[in-house]
Amino acid sequence: MTATFDSLAPTYDAHFTQMAAGRYVRQQVQQHLLRRLRPGDRVLELGCGTGEDALWLAQQGCHVTATDVSEAMLAQTQAKTQATGRVTVLALDLQQPHAASLPYTPYQVALSNFGALNCLTDWRPLSGWLAGHIVPGGRVLLVVMSPFCLWEMLWHGLHGDGRVALRRLRGSTFQPPGAAAPITITYPTLRRLTGDFAPHFRRRAVLPVGLFIPPSDLYAALETRPRLLRWLAALDERARWPWLALLADHYLVELERTETPA
Repeated sequence: MTATFDSLAPTYDAHFTQMAAGRYVRQQVQQHLLRRLRPGDRVLELGCGTGEDALWLAQQGCHVTATDVSEAMLAQTQAKTQATGRVTVLALDLQQPHAASLPYTPYQVALSNFGALNCLTDWRPLSGWLAGHIVPGGRVLLVVMSPFCLWEMLWHGLHGDGRVALRRLRGSTFQPPGAAAPITITYPTLRRLTGDFAPHFRRRAVLPVGLFIPPSDLYAALETRPRLLRWLAALDERARWPWLALLADHYLVELERTETPA
């Protein structure tokens, strides 16, 4: 898995971060996160990628520990955030989190954005480890690829590719373009994810992220259709109901660290 994400690091920003649709869905998450942040907060980021969120968090006055399994992704994060003086990068395998020694503890906020947790099949070990690093009442925001992405099912179904249309229902192994090796992805339901993070965390909010915005393999098509993207984004702004979360490309679940088991 490490080699796969290392190979994706040089082109990740061009294929996702810098795309207009990618910027929009990231802003959705950041707008929600902004309501939970205070200058000086310590934030733990799980799966930081190339550091776009770490940079934004530092610009809000937070002290960030940005972690990732990929050394190539961490190198990009370091280069992108070094001038802020507020970001520490750290190698962390989410499948074996206890192997890492964190520079700050406890944290007020933890963030995992855009599917890093989909690389796991069991979230209970991560929950137990994370509980030891988040203050009681602290918030954990997880942005996870949904198991029932409506866009993906309709688009690929109408194009006669039932295997891709239904891949999230069974989990999938695939090799992203430019990747060195395939990766296995699991798509947890909200109930499963919430259950695995109990009893240390209580669910506080759920939002769809990208209900009308298509998955990232279609972002390039929207780059040449800005009016269509604005129309889809306007629909997205009106569709923030929690019950739609599992039909979006991603869903955001906000958890609160409990003082005692829930």
